[in-house]
Amino acid sequence: MGKDKKLNAEQKIIEAAADIFETKGFEGARMQQIADKAGINKALLHYYFRSKDLLFEKVFLKLAGKIFLKFIETFNIEGSIFDKIEMFLQIHQDLLYKNRKFPIFFFNEITRNPDLMRKLMLNLEISKKFQEITKQFDQEKKDGIIRQDVEVSHLIVNIISLSVFPYIGSPAIKEIMKEFDLNYEQFLDERRTMIAQFVINSIKV
Repeated sequence: MGKDKKLNAEQKIIEAAADIFETKGFEGARMQQIADKAGINKALLHYYFRSKDLLFEKVFLKLAGKIFLKFIETFNIEGSIFDKIEMFLQIHQDLLYKNRKFPIFFFNEITRNPDLMRKLMLNLEISKKFQEITKQFDQEKKDGIIRQDVEVSHLIVNIISLSVFPYIGSPAIKEIMKEFDLNYEQFLDERRTMIAQFVINSIKV
């Protein structure tokens, strides 16, 4: 089999598997479903990927890596921590808005297999990026830009929580919105612009 043909077949399998895994999760997905989605027989699927575990890890790291790379771009822009918070949340909210199945899929799978998160962080050198942002954060605290009582670890968790929860908690959020006669889609659209200012106001001097 030619190299190009092999790469095309693998790409077709990964795309099909990504759709099945995101919809059904690791436990619910079946190799036959993935083969059918890719338009190949199950034997050929096993030729490329010997097990569901190997295929899933490849798909997970590819999907999560693609999205996390977008976030990492914000660490590389020039500007203050406030500028980076605004950029991060703009990218994060846009991605979540367009890929609503991903947050539940992601958190379910790293809970099932925490090693996936470790591999993702190693592949993307996320720890190195956190060190860089922590250094800038500490300097801006010394410069009197950020409040002294704010810790970078809590800030990062707060940002992620505020951004992600309306998607992973959508059934509860939708019911809460009904109580206020608000539309869920309108609520999501409004949050895309207000979260950054909320976070910045909570940490600035």
